[in-house]
Amino acid sequence: MTQRNHVIAIIIIVLFVVLALVSFGIWRLVHVARRNLSVTARRRRRGQMARRISWAF
Repeated sequence: MTQRNHVIAIIIIVLFVVLALVSFGIWRLVHVARRNLSVTARRRRRGQMARRISWAF
């Protein structure tokens, strides 16, 4: 019976490790996506500002 408890404990530990890796992957994906999104938004704002300036002259 002791060996069965060890197997269950190992399975639970492995599941926690897998869960931690998946959550880190999701966090990393969101972090990179937000950073790229903010760069894209800045480029759009610069483009809009350039168009406004060109219309002023």
